[in-house]
Amino acid sequence: MSAKTMELGVTLKIIKNNLIWLIALPLIAMTIAFGISKYYIAPQYTSSAQIFITTNVESGSEKETTVYSEQLKTNMQMANTFNTILKSSRTLETVRSELNLTESNDALAKKISIQSDKDSLVFTVSVEDGSPKRAQEIVNKITETYQKDLPKLVSNNKVIILEPANLPLEPTSPNIIINTMIAFVLGIIGNILLVSLIYLFRNVIEGESDLEELSLKFIGDIPLIK
Repeated sequence: MSAKTMELGVTLKIIKNNLIWLIALPLIAMTIAFGISKYYIAPQYTSSAQIFITTNVESGSEKETTVYSEQLKTNMQMANTFNTILKSSRTLETVRSELNLTESNDALAKKISIQSDKDSLVFTVSVEDGSPKRAQEIVNKITETYQKDLPKLVSNNKVIILEPANLPLEPTSPNIIINTMIAFVLGIIGNILLVSLIYLFRNVIEGESDLEELSLKFIGDIPLIK
């Protein structure tokens, strides 16, 4: 009999003897992940609004059109600056004050994410919070404050609110399905490690049945003398 056949026989015996654990481990992991995600991790809701930063310069005559185009190019180059102003202490302090928020500016800033496409002055402002209503209120207050402040800080510019903040109906995190599936995969990996460890440390023949499963011939045994 080849060594590979013997190894396969040992592996199958290990799987057979530990079949209950091999089935139970992924199920236990999935149950724990589901329970933690469902009942212990506070749900978070994300509300988003879209704003467009444009120029106050008119584009009627040829000269005005040229100035308008130059101003737009300047605005494109200042996209990162606009982004920074959105999350600046000046903006956040106003939002905290008017909404009576207790968290610090730093804590509030961590809830805010700002996205924009390359070469675009359309920004998506999102806030993640444990309360869907509060997430919506914070986003709307940020965009309203920014709409008032930006023209004072950067001349010849204005903010247009394309889409006000939505009221999220479903939490964005935790993702119960993904967390449960990850736990299932980890359970499978745990099974592989379990079988591997048992195989590595199992170096004895426990009885005649072990030989039969390995298709080895039983010659005889030596009685234990006490």
